[in-house]
Amino acid sequence: MTGSLPNQLKVPPYMTLFLVHGMQIGVGILGFTRYIAEVAGYQAWMAVLLAGGANQLIIWMIFKTIHKADNGDLYQISKRLFGKWLGGLLMLLFSCYFAVLAIVVLRTYIEIVQVWIYPELTTWSIALIFLLVSYYALLKGFRVIAGLTFLFVVFPLLLWPTVIPVLEYAEWFHLTPVFNTTLREQLLAAFYLTLSFAGAELLLIYYPFLMKSKRNQLYAHLGSGATTLTYLMIALVTFLYYSPEQLERTIWPTLSAWKIVSFTFMERIEYICIALWLVVIFPNIVLSIWGASRLLKQQLKVSQRKTVVWILVAVFLATIQFETRESINLLNTSINYIGPFFIFGLIPFLWLCSFFLKSKGGSAHGKNNQKQSH
Repeated sequence: MTGSLPNQLKVPPYMTLFLVHGMQIGVGILGFTRYIAEVAGYQAWMAVLLAGGANQLIIWMIFKTIHKADNGDLYQISKRLFGKWLGGLLMLLFSCYFAVLAIVVLRTYIEIVQVWIYPELTTWSIALIFLLVSYYALLKGFRVIAGLTFLFVVFPLLLWPTVIPVLEYAEWFHLTPVFNTTLREQLLAAFYLTLSFAGAELLLIYYPFLMKSKRNQLYAHLGSGATTLTYLMIALVTFLYYSPEQLERTIWPTLSAWKIVSFTFMERIEYICIALWLVVIFPNIVLSIWGASRLLKQQLKVSQRKTVVWILVAVFLATIQFETRESINLLNTSINYIGPFFIFGLIPFLWLCSFFLKSKGGSAHGKNNQKQSH
């Protein structure tokens, strides 16, 4: 229950916006346009709206599930719905899922650094440094993580002016004709955006750390809306700048577009953008590891300091296993198929099951009232 945590451990409701948005914006934004354009062409910007709408529905289901379970988190919900063993299995699955999310983001960012800036830099050295910094933040607790997420969402807003030079080369006819794709193609492109919109499901874990307010859900929807708007703008700028043939040959379209941006005091702006992107992915990785470690803490009844170390070691060992472009592509493809199982499978399933949880609690409450009246 939310009341079991003292207020000094909680964050204000408006932080929900930054926690949701900060978790959803990561390395996916650097290359997602290429994959959705392969399916739905340059009308794939509509798929961004479809994916954003679906994510809003998932957030609504999450809050409905939480409220029907008396404001409990995922641990309490799973135990009440499925009991000790099945509930424990569900907790383990979600813990592994969040750990894999951290691995995907970390390894993809390391690849970008190795390809664009330091080809000789080893994977294990970057991963080790990043995870050690993450460990320091994780030890400070959720409030510190939330505060860093707030800063790391606001700080990258400084990059938006770099879009203006790219728009000077915009070819507006790339977006026409508008309605020459099928609904199936748009839905498939939206499916490929699952990883890009992943992260709202962490609400099931950190909800007890939010101060009790009816505005929590509003801020969560606003955070996801900000994500949708960000992806939509990046998709439109990318489609206006690249021809279909160019986009097909470009692995990271957003990064490549930054190459044309230059200032009198700086020519290679993409190097600065890659460095700044480190603060963008930081909430992705730290929040994912925090969520995975908290689930293990609740399930195994041990200190979260221990589970944080376990998850960090597992993430490090898994990250350094992927050394080739093919293996990294396989990693990203795998999470694109695993993610929908959790987001569009388990969360709606929990929502449906929560109806039985509510009726069960209601009947029990009614029986208690009858006993008291007698």
